[in-house]
Amino acid sequence: MTTGVAAPARPVSLPARAGMSDGLRVTAMAVILLVMLVGANPFHDGTAPENAASGAGGNLGNQILFLIMGAVAGAVLFARGRAALRPLASLPILLMLAWLALSTALSIEPLVSARRLVSLVIMTAAAVALLVAARDARQFATVLGATVLGIVGVSYLGLVLAPERAMHTAFDLIEPEHAGSWRGIYPHKNAAGAAMGAFVFVGLFWAGTGRRGLGFLLAGAAAAFLVFTNAKTSIAITPVVLALTWLCTWSGATLWRRTVLLAPLALLLALTVGSVLVPGIGALVAGLAGDPTFTGRTEIWEFAADNIAKRPLAGYGYGAFWESVFYGGGADAETWVNRATDAHNGYLNTALESGLVGIALTAWWIVWAPVTDLQDRAGGRRLDPLAMLFLRLWLFVILVAVFESVFYQATNGLYFLLVVSVLGLRYLARSRVVAGGEDRS
Repeated sequence: MTTGVAAPARPVSLPARAGMSDGLRVTAMAVILLVMLVGANPFHDGTAPENAASGAGGNLGNQILFLIMGAVAGAVLFARGRAALRPLASLPILLMLAWLALSTALSIEPLVSARRLVSLVIMTAAAVALLVAARDARQFATVLGATVLGIVGVSYLGLVLAPERAMHTAFDLIEPEHAGSWRGIYPHKNAAGAAMGAFVFVGLFWAGTGRRGLGFLLAGAAAAFLVFTNAKTSIAITPVVLALTWLCTWSGATLWRRTVLLAPLALLLALTVGSVLVPGIGALVAGLAGDPTFTGRTEIWEFAADNIAKRPLAGYGYGAFWESVFYGGGADAETWVNRATDAHNGYLNTALESGLVGIALTAWWIVWAPVTDLQDRAGGRRLDPLAMLFLRLWLFVILVAVFESVFYQATNGLYFLLVVSVLGLRYLARSRVVAGGEDRS
């Protein structure tokens, strides 16, 4: 009996309600993917004043879609039964959930934190449902690949039919200097770049599971779109991820893989956040980098670090700091920081919201544990297409998070893919893959 993309290593008897028709499986997965990867406002109008305003109050369309997605995810999880969820009951995951709840209770804005925590729970349930809904790995690959190919195709179509909505223009109210950069269905070139980088990996996965023509078409189309987004972070990190995950196939040794995967992250954090915290590193970066401010991010990193020091243990509360300080009218300096709504670094942002305890637990379940799960699954040098997909998505997002506040953003499609990949590696470590029938088309 399957439990999604994988089945238990030892056969188990799931309840009778575990049966789902293929139509329901495919529909559930497609709904979850479209809500998380597209959202309620595709082809954002950058010239509309309401879109230039703060989104602190939330988006009604997204709230409705989240409720629909939550209902779909709940139905899938009920159908699959508790046996499908047992592999996720790991110590780092349970501790992080408990700490987020405590951070919400201790928040400077408890209602804000509680509202965002509800959204995060729904998104996490949707990520789990996506993994356990599929009949087998082949069906998972087909739905994921086809949905993403549709998103990329619509983004290209937007460039032809509504270019003023599918790329930045000089008339945008925010950052008109990005005029000409492609963004497709997404509101900003950086969001589009991150999505297209992830979609390259989805295309390669689809090709690896048998759909070579469509898979390579998707990977190529996403890569070309990525280039024209001018999203420097994603353009640089995408090939790095491909190279590092390829190096992982040179050896199955745990030390080798931890070094290959985590040393670049540590180096990147040292050169970026470290340049703010350690004067010697800052001087070195200033001498080597063409832009030692990392597009103005060092100013906001300094601000974030100063505020972490004021509440180091538990932070300001999940999702509460930026809304309280800025949306509440607390900022008075005429600086770039005054317009920020996050730390532009997932690690600093997490420390702001949930303290040093929160960032330590995040490093455990998001950064360290996935490599352990990979090793528990791999059993040698070879990585199957599903494990490679999860590995590439995971590595891509934790590297992008050095420059963008990705972690715990419930409506962020990139964070959704991170959760899917982390939990996917967890499932694979505790299960055997159900490949499905052959597909050579």
